[in-house]
Amino acid sequence: MKDYDVILASGAEHLRERFESHGFRVFTCERNYDNRRMFPNADIYVRIPDVAELSDRRVIVVQSCTGSSPAESEFFSTSDRLVELLLILDALSRPVEVEKVGHKQYKTTPVIPPASVEVVLTFQPFALQDKAFETGEAVSGRWAMDTIARACNKVWVLNPHASTEIEWMRALRNRGVLENLDITPDLIKFGAERFGFDNYVVVTPDEGGQERFNVEGFGKSRSDSFTVELTGELAVKGRQVIVVDDLTKSGSTLLKAAERLRGLGAEDVGLAVAHVLPLINQGEDLLEKLIEKSGGKIVTSNTVRTQAFCEKNPQLTYNVVDTLVKVL
Repeated sequence: MKDYDVILASGAEHLRERFESHGFRVFTCERNYDNRRMFPNADIYVRIPDVAELSDRRVIVVQSCTGSSPAESEFFSTSDRLVELLLILDALSRPVEVEKVGHKQYKTTPVIPPASVEVVLTFQPFALQDKAFETGEAVSGRWAMDTIARACNKVWVLNPHASTEIEWMRALRNRGVLENLDITPDLIKFGAERFGFDNYVVVTPDEGGQERFNVEGFGKSRSDSFTVELTGELAVKGRQVIVVDDLTKSGSTLLKAAERLRGLGAEDVGLAVAHVLPLINQGEDLLEKLIEKSGGKIVTSNTVRTQAFCEKNPQLTYNVVDTLVKVL
């Protein structure tokens, strides 16, 4: 038996097969009597039927805290994912065995809880609101991470969009309750093999990426969520280039970078992005167009389950479990 067990919340159930292939015991939450994870009024339902098997074990709970994609049968918002995660953590902190003894009468017996419970966030909740940009704004990213960290022993975050040097992220790390996991090296290697690149350079589209990945990049200005302008020049003439970024909703920045690199004489350009996000109103239309416009020269991960990549183009999708099992 491995030295820890895995619980997959709703946003991470697509990772089950790969965890099991590595030899891990994998648990998921039961659905309610309507075979759903929500009651008709949208209350979240959580039940871990085999909770007694987790007694005195190290347990890793995996969740992707962003909205559902069309690949999923029920819609979850980021808030739903977060509440589901917190309910799982609460159930693990004080597990009980329930016996029905009469009409609407139940006997509960405490169960020995896990020895430790850690959380892996394949996508960080409220990551786009990591600070107050306007007077009076709630810093929802900070609140979510603080709340999760108080409910478990440690939180692992895959390629957080919030800067690792922001004050509250540093505070969590200094307390020993936060660890960042970087899938970028494995993703770039996966992409290079997919693109057939054997002698390539890695660049990033903007200043934020230069800080995250410690590689050269362009300057970026944005007029709205989907329109960007890139400035600056890079020495890429005659080179194979992989453009790396942490997340995209439309791919506009990645495509703009690829266009600019070709204009600077790059021999070939491939794109690698850690997270791709479906949108509430547009679903995965923009992700489908991104694959088309890039000519299939793009790879991402399955931190967020999508139809465009996970279901329709698995050859373009790196499985993050392969990184997790090396680190956890």
